[in-house]
Amino acid sequence: MIEQINKGGKKMKSFKVLITILLLLLLIPAPQSYALSKKTAVSYVSTIDGDTVRVKNSRTSFTLRLLLIDAPEIATSSKVGQPYSKEAKAYLTKYLQGKKLTIAYDNAIKKDKNGRHLVYLYADNVLVNNVMVKNGYARVGYIMSQKYYLNTLKKSESDAKAQKLRIWSKAGYVNTKGEGFVTPTSTAKPATSKAGYPTSKYRNGAPKYLKNCTEVKKYYPYGITVHHVSYLTKHDRDNDKLGCEATGIKYESWMKYN
Repeated sequence: MIEQINKGGKKMKSFKVLITILLLLLLIPAPQSYALSKKTAVSYVSTIDGDTVRVKNSRTSFTLRLLLIDAPEIATSSKVGQPYSKEAKAYLTKYLQGKKLTIAYDNAIKKDKNGRHLVYLYADNVLVNNVMVKNGYARVGYIMSQKYYLNTLKKSESDAKAQKLRIWSKAGYVNTKGEGFVTPTSTAKPATSKAGYPTSKYRNGAPKYLKNCTEVKKYYPYGITVHHVSYLTKHDRDNDKLGCEATGIKYESWMKYN
């Protein structure tokens, strides 16, 4: 009888120790990024730029934003492309074609505010995010809670920087004080169809946001039209579809193409 009581006491003591250990584990803060999701197969569709790709699965197509990296911005209708943006896109396109692609998510955040899937992309089981950084087509950037491969990518970035590969070959181009890249503003005069009149055309290298007429005239000496990407109602106090224009100038339909 006494032996049974002793055995019961030992079991109870072991159980209490186990409960204590479990409670202590619950009190330890979980790391921000502790595991990857199961890899999922996808098929290549197209490349948007050096860090963004379109893929599809058996149901639909969707956009991927490669985690923890940032490649130069590609040119659009409203902005000029950054150095090495075309090269990064071309390299990524060639690298992905013909390979078996899979993706994995890093912790609970799976999409950004634009609906892009935040992933690690693998081509024949090689981490594409790291390939882009290692070869100097992208930098480490947009570090949020997803950090599974952060140390790996930082090591590749350090190597690429030491070798002055691509984006690292231009002194001061990679923004070491924050995200992205530093592109100097162009000092070229704006091209217009008719000199001396407000323009509707965006000037390469000019900021998109211009806070007042002083800034407008710095890049567009004759003002801008309502069709211009930088037009704001505060530039056009007389509400005549022209912003910061010279006195006596009136809006005409041909100015839409000026």
